[in-house]
Amino acid sequence: MDQFRRHYYEVVFEGDFNKKKGTAFQDFFSEIMGKGYPGDFIRTRPWGRSGDRKNDGYLKSQRILFQVYAPNEMTERKAITKVEEDFHGALPYWEAFFDTWVFVHNSRDGLGPGLVKKLLELDRDHPEINVETWDFDVLRKECFRLSEEDIAALLRLAPSQRDFLNLGFEDLKIVLKTIARQPAPKEPDLSQVPQDKIDINRLSENTASLIQAGRTKSTLVGDFFDGWPDPQFGDEVVQAFKAKYEDLRAAETPPDRIFQEFQMFAGGEIRQDTGHEAAVLAVLAYLFDHCDIFEDSVEGDQQ
Repeated sequence: MDQFRRHYYEVVFEGDFNKKKGTAFQDFFSEIMGKGYPGDFIRTRPWGRSGDRKNDGYLKSQRILFQVYAPNEMTERKAITKVEEDFHGALPYWEAFFDTWVFVHNSRDGLGPGLVKKLLELDRDHPEINVETWDFDVLRKECFRLSEEDIAALLRLAPSQRDFLNLGFEDLKIVLKTIARQPAPKEPDLSQVPQDKIDINRLSENTASLIQAGRTKSTLVGDFFDGWPDPQFGDEVVQAFKAKYEDLRAAETPPDRIFQEFQMFAGGEIRQDTGHEAAVLAVLAYLFDHCDIFEDSVEGDQQ
């Protein structure tokens, strides 16, 4: 896997991990495990009145029972109740089949002390069972153990150099029309962005790589704006992004996650073919370089 593809997949994985909740997150986990342990990992789904018997997946060779928890908002009290119910609920039906019980969660900020204590108590009170937690880092490791073919199937095929070389106005038109439909304030304020903008905003190497790839064709975006019959069209696009950016900043969204939100804002939540993905990156690179998207001075630096 070349460096760009790895950076691309890292960004997509992080975006999917952050965005997916509930059943969608459980399906994401199961797809990773199913591809990583074919014929070994057993996906469990609710069945009739009995449900799933507190089993969200089972790794037969290692005798591991998984319980996945990915709410829209994780509160410690609800999480503690969930852990207690799921752990004790699994014992009557599955105890003879597992030696390790894993709590898979989607919290990027870690677990609260009350929940950590509860997990340690379960581990202490049941010495015959190992109680573990799986978080972003563990799932990321499992994902990138997969073959490149499986990663592409899971995360969508990354654009190639050929996709950027073949990028034309029709690709950009689809993306730009998507952006232009968003409501935006008037009175555009465009300014030149310094090249140290990536460092100022503390964007990761993965995000910087995607921006750099988009730069190879970002001049097409400027040409497109210049040639568009409506002279206000470019301003409307920029203002749509600026309004989106201000909303994300107000929510204290980390810079890398802002870029991921921009990818969905420009290209839609359902990702398209690789040419479309390349067009999205070209548009974002142009806006990043030429417009007031992200911070452009140390004083405005995000923490």
